[in-house]
Amino acid sequence: MSGYKEKNNVLHIDGVSLQEIAATHGTPAYVYSADVIKTQYDALAGAMQRALPANQQPMLCYACKANSNIAILSYLKSLGASLEIVSEGELRRGLKAGFKAEQIVSTGVGKSDSEITACLKAGIHQFNVESIPELENINRIAGGMGMVATVVFRFNPNVSGGGHHKISTGRKRDKFGIGEDSIYSTYQMAADMEHINPVGISMHIGSQVCTVETFKTAFETLPRIVNTIREQGHKVVRLDIGGGFPIIYKDEKLLDLDHYAEWVRDIILPLNAEIIMEPGRYLVGNAGTILTEVVYVKETSDRNFLVVDTAMNDLIRPTLYDAYHGIEAVQNRDAPITKYDVVGPICETGDTFTTDRELPKMERGDLAVIQSAGAYGFCMASNYNTRPMPPEILVKDGTAHVITPRQTYDDLLGREVIPDFLK
Repeated sequence: MSGYKEKNNVLHIDGVSLQEIAATHGTPAYVYSADVIKTQYDALAGAMQRALPANQQPMLCYACKANSNIAILSYLKSLGASLEIVSEGELRRGLKAGFKAEQIVSTGVGKSDSEITACLKAGIHQFNVESIPELENINRIAGGMGMVATVVFRFNPNVSGGGHHKISTGRKRDKFGIGEDSIYSTYQMAADMEHINPVGISMHIGSQVCTVETFKTAFETLPRIVNTIREQGHKVVRLDIGGGFPIIYKDEKLLDLDHYAEWVRDIILPLNAEIIMEPGRYLVGNAGTILTEVVYVKETSDRNFLVVDTAMNDLIRPTLYDAYHGIEAVQNRDAPITKYDVVGPICETGDTFTTDRELPKMERGDLAVIQSAGAYGFCMASNYNTRPMPPEILVKDGTAHVITPRQTYDDLLGREVIPDFLK
């Protein structure tokens, strides 16, 4: 991983020893490289700048469900990003991080009344509408507030995308978006509503889309949709083409960003509309690791177990998605290679990060990193087994900054209340 380098047989992040971070902040801990985040953002923005005219650059809305830490949001804002949100909580995070409301796009299939109200009050850029009932509800709420809501409609192209079936969102069977059989009548319905301003189409086919030609297949459905809507007398001035760019977990083929940008230039640009993109995992995934300590090495007649202090509550992806994460030793990296099952302390077999993984021989107290944990890691963590949440640490220019302190037991237990009848 760029940003993670070996020095004196010890793994460093942006010039800071992970041993030192563990000694200062403890384990488990999420550690992020600001340099990797910037490298990823600059690569995507640069590809767009090379392919598209300066006055038609896309609005790069970071999909903050991937990692919603306010410091990460603020850093991405400083690089030039806008924001894509899926909840009122993410709206509040974005505003606190310094994003202007007009930089924020709201998506999601189940927007609640309070979320819609909050977004309207803030004055966000647009709602990406997923269904007719949602459209009717936004019209009702906007009417009650004496406002007009700007919306685009999420088109479901029936194109399969995503590294796992649970993160594929563009198939007809998925809960997302509106099919071509309904998109035209829905647009007309919106145009007839007093408190709705329909301005375009959005599309997002999934996450971790490693079959990169799938993007082109999906894009090629848009000219027909856009032109038909325009022929029916409606304006289409915004096109949100989603995200889903892959990162490396194991041996994935990365997206050729220049090739992707050429598809945007050749297929999307001629439609003469504002272009919006929603990169999430791509910007932060490979920037993060979980720093963990070996609690025990359990050797049996069948296999060797490396029991670490990180658990499935800290990183749920392996048990939820059967996800692969690279694992590296922090120190003693040239020790003889041994095969381990790397497991956590929770009393479930699912609390396993990998099996038969080759690693340098390790002992109690040794450190390791679970790689590519910058996306869908901390933000999906929980307090299962009454385990406090780990800290988040952002390393920038040789300094480690705590951006979320380690949760204490007082933090965790203090939220709960014993009712009077039990006292």
